[in-house]
Amino acid sequence: MNLAADLDLAGRRILVTGAANGFGAAMAERFRAAGASLVLADLEAEPLAAIAGRLGAEHHVYDQSDPAQVDRLATAAGAVDTLVANAGILVAKPLLETSLEEMRRVVDVDFVGTVRLIQQVGRGMVERRRGVVLAIGSQTAFSGGENRAVYAAAKAGVSQVVRGAAVEWGPYGVRVLCLAPGRCLTRMTEVTAQAGRSGDRGLARVALGRWGTPEEIAKLAHFLVSDAAGYVTGETVIADGGYVLG
Repeated sequence: MNLAADLDLAGRRILVTGAANGFGAAMAERFRAAGASLVLADLEAEPLAAIAGRLGAEHHVYDQSDPAQVDRLATAAGAVDTLVANAGILVAKPLLETSLEEMRRVVDVDFVGTVRLIQQVGRGMVERRRGVVLAIGSQTAFSGGENRAVYAAAKAGVSQVVRGAAVEWGPYGVRVLCLAPGRCLTRMTEVTAQAGRSGDRGLARVALGRWGTPEEIAKLAHFLVSDAAGYVTGETVIADGGYVLG
């Protein structure tokens, strides 16, 4: 009944993708402070090396749109206790202006690449009969999202895969979850957050009346991957300040 003990991540090996900035960097900082050893991955080599050096973490550069590179990352990371599948991209454009190439890139990174990594890392967890997978989804999967139709569809697909994997892997002691942030200030959203842009206009629907922060998402992620949430699986937890209520 000791919450502090349940939140302790000492001895856990955690793979975090998209770790060079934003949610990924904040989660890496949070997990390391809780005692975890880290494997960090991202497409951007220099900022990834910087945060890995600061946290004493192993790190790997990869492109999540390339299945071969995803497979190599899973092999290089080895046996991990927790996977946080955070890497993703956003093409913020009206659907009628979104090219076929842009659609494919978003789906390849945000859905196919994410699911492939979950599949490859989850295979080892099932064999070892333990582990936690946390995919980072999006609140847009549950509401209309201006200029985010393809992105929202890819993230909705991730939530559904999480449900299926949770049912299949639960008997092996593996929990599978999704965390869906809403409007938060990250590098990905810095353009759409500007006055008059779609993110700024959408803020009017947020019940709490403000943008979220990567640190707030990291705290929730910490809880979800810890033993404190040991009886939670298959859920997509929305952290959006109440946007979907509007």
